[in-house]
Amino acid sequence: MKTISGLIRSDDKEFPEAVNAFLPQYALVPFNRLSQKRFKCAVSVGDHVREGQIIAVPLKSDNGIDAAIHAPIPGKVMGVGRCCLPDGRLGLALKIKLEGSFTFLGKKMGRSDWKQLPPEDILRTFLTKGVVNTFDGTPASLALQILKCKLPSSRFLVVRLFDEDPSRMTDTFVASRYEAQIMEGAAITARAMAADGIIFILPRKHVPLEHIGMVKDFSTLSVEVDDRKYPTGFRENIVQQVRKFVRNSPNEAFAGISRRCVFVDSGTLHAVYEAVVLGIPVMERFVHVTGSCLRSAGMFRVKIGTTIGMLAAQCGGFKSTPAKIIVNGMATGFAVNSLDMPVDKEVKSVAFVPADELRNQTVSECVRCGRCRRACPEGIFPDLLAVSVLQGGSLDKGLASTALLCSGCSLCSSSCPSMLPLSQTIAIIRKEIHEVQ
Repeated sequence: MKTISGLIRSDDKEFPEAVNAFLPQYALVPFNRLSQKRFKCAVSVGDHVREGQIIAVPLKSDNGIDAAIHAPIPGKVMGVGRCCLPDGRLGLALKIKLEGSFTFLGKKMGRSDWKQLPPEDILRTFLTKGVVNTFDGTPASLALQILKCKLPSSRFLVVRLFDEDPSRMTDTFVASRYEAQIMEGAAITARAMAADGIIFILPRKHVPLEHIGMVKDFSTLSVEVDDRKYPTGFRENIVQQVRKFVRNSPNEAFAGISRRCVFVDSGTLHAVYEAVVLGIPVMERFVHVTGSCLRSAGMFRVKIGTTIGMLAAQCGGFKSTPAKIIVNGMATGFAVNSLDMPVDKEVKSVAFVPADELRNQTVSECVRCGRCRRACPEGIFPDLLAVSVLQGGSLDKGLASTALLCSGCSLCSSSCPSMLPLSQTIAIIRKEIHEVQ
């Protein structure tokens, strides 16, 4: 396998462009967790699929309003097998062998006149093209989130243009290199949700938005935040910062921002642009690949179903054995133990970390020190939420519901002397609640 030379090393801070990742000979496309079934296959073993063809659809029991899953490459369906998911759990994936010609890759796509579409048609496009929102780290159907937003007023679209995890730079990269597409994606999403306005959350000393005119049909507000501080890019942080910014100002109407508004990141809006304007289903992700174990690092456009082992190979392979593989950021991500884990819609970054960069990872029992409670910006009790689950107990429904307040900053885990996976366990609780709703 050839490697691309000149990739930026992991200790550099900016990437001039995204490199197209190698096309996988076999794509492993996740569609269900082993513990829960949300999708059903729309194809059978032996079928030949086109690039962008729907291969899994949401079950009717979920009201059919989840985002469809598409074939990232043309080829033959070889079977269904187990795979490791980005949150470390096992799931099912369709295995597709690369064969045939591409429908979208390398083709010039025409633009659709989306301004003539009613909101319900835009939402339908979100569903059929597989658009998910990755703002909170857990992918969720953007159309479903919009439909669940029942705010009678102060119905804002909130756009974060940087990464909430300081070790990751995927959303920051997309926002800086694809601003025009992000702005058009914001206008499309605001139209779909009948937004009262759009709030852009920018990192400190950000240059003025060059393409802000694309959202001229909506009231807009741009708020700079100090992204050097942590946490600063999570939902509750943003709500507090916007309210503080607009206090006693001409933009006081934006003080109505709440957690119930629709929050999106730049990667989500780029997917909206490609789905609605160009008609391209979600088949790729921007993935930041880094780590001292690698010979180089890079920002890649990756076909869903590509394994992280292939991404490591494209970076020149390993110069030392990774002690840990972290997906989606050192602060907020999950550890996985397999190079065969495929990239799916929620993967934004992969870090290959050597042992000398990790502190003691020995897990012990909770000592009830209370540090996690003091560290939590949202005032929840991470120890009560996570420990009972880790010990195999059941959660009181009232206590479990407080997991929805968690921003995902992981300060509880970093403060825990027992090295308990508090934030990761709470993220799983939160995801399960969302899937039931």
